[in-house]
Amino acid sequence: MSTGIGIAVPVIVVLAIIAALLIVIVAAIFIIRSKVQKFSMEAFGTKDILQGKRDMEARLAETPKSLRSMTQIYLPQIKKDFPEFDYDLYKNKTASVLRSYFNAINAKDTTLLTEECSNTLKNNVTGIIKDLNVRGLRQTFSEVAIHDVELARYDKNGVTVTILFNAAVGCFDFVEDGSGKVVFGSRELKKQCVYDIELIYVQDVHKMGVYEEGALGLTCPNCGAPIKTLGQKFCEYCGGGVQEINTRSWSYESIREQTVNKTAYK
Repeated sequence: MSTGIGIAVPVIVVLAIIAALLIVIVAAIFIIRSKVQKFSMEAFGTKDILQGKRDMEARLAETPKSLRSMTQIYLPQIKKDFPEFDYDLYKNKTASVLRSYFNAINAKDTTLLTEECSNTLKNNVTGIIKDLNVRGLRQTFSEVAIHDVELARYDKNGVTVTILFNAAVGCFDFVEDGSGKVVFGSRELKKQCVYDIELIYVQDVHKMGVYEEGALGLTCPNCGAPIKTLGQKFCEYCGGGVQEINTRSWSYESIREQTVNKTAYK
């Protein structure tokens, strides 16, 4: 009898210990779960943290980036230097140029770029297209929404004048391989981002070294003589007014996305 009792006592103790451990584990799981749910409720508004994360990503995909407008600071300076500069017109042009940039990459066709794009920008897009072709990839921008365009900077260096616009953009942006597999970006979630678009005005073509190359082949509308200093009001040969060509002096030089997570094609 004593032997049986001696065996039964340790078993009961072990079972009690196991039961106690299970209670502790269950309690710990309950506490951790409660804390996770509390955190999820505070952070995402739902007890399911994974669902909350997905909901947050969906909200971010639909929330436009905010822009810091510097219009009040720089526009008076621009108007002083260029009284005929139509700010609203160039805001609209900037949006059109950006759309043409996306369309050109989508179709791998630089002729879709607007006429306001400089040779430098056209060459940049050509490089993007060549790189995609070499890698056997295709980049797609779809459902593009340009939420806002704002003036961000105004620089003068004696040779050129640069106006930097920022554009808040929402779109699907993804890269596919030859089989149609997405290797960058997402077909399901939009990307909200900001693009820098540079508009430049060449003050002295000779200093740029582009007049001889024909990149800026402007001529007097009266006598056909070359206009060497862009934006000049009168032809140095016939004295005729050339003010109407002023808008052709401005061109879009570059388009860049503001992000450190760039693809190799931007």
